[in-house]
Amino acid sequence: MEQYHPVVNFIFFCAVIGLGMFWNHPVCLIISMVGAGTYTVLLFGWERAGKRMSGLFGLMVFTAVLNPAFSHQGVTVLAYLPTGNVLTLESVCYGIGAACMLGAVLLWFRCMNEVITSDKIVYLFGRTFPVFGLLLSMVLGFIPKTQRKLLEIRSARRHSSKEQQGIFKSQLQRIKSGIENLSVLITWALEDAVETADSMKGRGYGLEGRTVFAVYRFTRRDGRMCIVLGFEIFYLVAAGILGGVEWNYYPYIEGAGFGIYSVSVYLVYFVMCLTPVFMELFEERRWNRLRSAI
Repeated sequence: MEQYHPVVNFIFFCAVIGLGMFWNHPVCLIISMVGAGTYTVLLFGWERAGKRMSGLFGLMVFTAVLNPAFSHQGVTVLAYLPTGNVLTLESVCYGIGAACMLGAVLLWFRCMNEVITSDKIVYLFGRTFPVFGLLLSMVLGFIPKTQRKLLEIRSARRHSSKEQQGIFKSQLQRIKSGIENLSVLITWALEDAVETADSMKGRGYGLEGRTVFAVYRFTRRDGRMCIVLGFEIFYLVAAGILGGVEWNYYPYIEGAGFGIYSVSVYLVYFVMCLTPVFMELFEERRWNRLRSAI
C-alpha cells in the first residue's frame, strides 16, 4: 500500500477506520481486527508487532472487563456480583465487542501513521488547508518521535548517573529521575514545535502563490485502485444504511445473520481490510518471479 499515491492511502485508511469505529457486528469486528493485525505484522515484523500487540491486548482486556462491571443491562442473567448487581450476557458481549473495536482502530491508526508520512500529509492538505496539514503532520508524528526522544533521554541520563553516582539505590530516586526525564522531554517537545513553526514560516509555507514540489504522480494503477475502493466503500456504506450489518446488544443480542446479502457484505469488507496484505503478497511474489528470471 505504501507504493500507491497518498490519495489512495488516505481513502483506504479513512474507510477502514471509519467503518471500524461505527460497525459493531461481531463478524465485521473480527475482520477488522484480523486485517489490522496482519497488516501490522507485515509493516513492523513479528517482534515489533508482538510488543505493540501485547500492550494493546492488556488494554483490550481492561476494556472488556470494565463494561460488565458498570453496565448491567440485558435480559440474560449469568450471575450476581458481590455488590448485588447482575452480570448479564449482553454486557459481557458488548464489552468484548468494544474491546475488539478499540484494538482494531488503534492498530489501523498505527499502520496509517507508518504509511502516511508527514510529507504525504503536507502534500494532501498543504495547498488547500495548509495550517491543518501542518498540524496533522505534527500530531501524527508526535508520538513515535517522542518515544524515540524519551529513550535517548533515559539512555543519556542512565549512563551519566552511573558514572557520577552509581546505580539508583532507592525508589524515591527512581521517581525523581522519572520526573526529571519528563521535564526534559516536555522542554524538548516545546522547543521542537517552535523550531518547526519557524522553519515552515521561513520557507513561506501557506503563503498565497507559493509553489510546491511533489514526487508523487497519480498513475493508472492508482486510478484503478481508487475505483475499486470507491465501489467497496459505496457497497459497504449502503449496506450499513440498509441494515445489512445491523447488530444490537441490548436489551438482547440480535442482528444480521448469514443471509446471502449479509455474507456478500462480509466478503467485500474482508477484501477491503485485507487489500494491503494482498498487495504486499502480490508484490513479493512478483519480485521473486523477476529475481528468479535473472
